Amino acid sequence: MARNQYTIPNQVFIGAAWSGTRPKYEHAIAKLKKKYPLSFVIVGRGDGQDAADLLAIIKDRIDSSTFAVFDATGGNANVSLEFGYAEALGMPRAIYLCTHQASKSARKDSPIIADLAGKKHNQYKQEAGLRKLLGELSKDHEYTRRFEKFVSEAFRRFAPGTKRAARVMALRLIHALDGRRTRRRSDVVQDLLAETYRRSGIDDLIKLMRKAGLINSQQGPHSRIWIT
Repeated sequence: MARNQYTIPNQVFIGAAWSGTRPKYEHAIAKLKKKYPLSFVIVGRGDGQDAADLLAIIKDRIDSSTFAVFDATGGNANVSLEFGYAEALGMPRAIYLCTHQASKSARKDSPIIADLAGKKHNQYKQEAGLRKLLGELSKDHEYTRRFEKFVSEAFRRFAPGTKRAARVMALRLIHALDGRRTRRRSDVVQDLLAETYRRSGIDDLIKLMRKAGLINSQQGPHSRIWIT
């Protein structure tokens, strides 16, 4: 099965049950966004789509991701289906499993447990353990390595405090593109202006990140920005 030609370089797909498991990921991701430049995407029925639309969205999000995490906790059949799709694509992936006693409610013959039998699992007990696993994934991700190289080189002459502030600004610019293939440059700029950053500083940062190959930005009144 062929991969989608358009991959978002910093996007990671999360396949997790809507009830119980998903909130743990949302909490962990909210904290990881402050440190890493990755866009974690989770799609679920609670987002308001009907079944047909939901499947199409899930396939598109997996197609456009660079890595996928599937949480086998609870033996959710939809997660098993998503894993099978990613496996057919041959995309890099990992299986996570909560080993806390309260999470062991799935029967041993549940679909995902049967489908994933014999495959390597990354285990965690509490949300802190999940955050550690996702943090390790984030740190080793190729886009994170490129981002850290950019920060080290572009801000090397800055004082420590100024360097930290510049890094935070760069992260916020990247996360303004989360879950999107592309976005209007003016909208991204407005997001950063709303956080009290100066227009000149925003424009300079966009130029630096574009030169470093982390983003691309068109010119003109209708210009757009996307992750590269």
